[in-house]
Amino acid sequence: MAKLPVSKGSICVVGDEYFTLGFALGGASERYVVSINAPDDEMLKALNAVVDDLSKKGITLVIVQDKLKPYFEKVRQSLSKGVVVYVPDITSASKAKVKEYYSSLIRRYLGIALELG
Repeated sequence: MAKLPVSKGSICVVGDEYFTLGFALGGASERYVVSINAPDDEMLKALNAVVDDLSKKGITLVIVQDKLKPYFEKVRQSLSKGVVVYVPDITSASKAKVKEYYSSLIRRYLGIALELG
């Protein structure tokens, strides 16, 4: 059985106020509030600042609101380490099949299949 390298570190969440608040209550140590309705150039500028700050802090897990994925993917390359996970907010999660979505996330990021009850 292969051993997976495990490292302890901080969790960061990036998204709108309600999204980040939920994860902060769940234990995320860093939170960056970004306006979802901002113009593209302001959004990219804000996310660039977030990624620069994250690179300095050595965050190991970054949870990003799914609506920010197109913007975050453009600035993500300067993030030297850490796993980035895109999670839907409460408005878009109700439209998707949540159980299947989280199972696919676990399979993609951890490489294992889990049965969610």
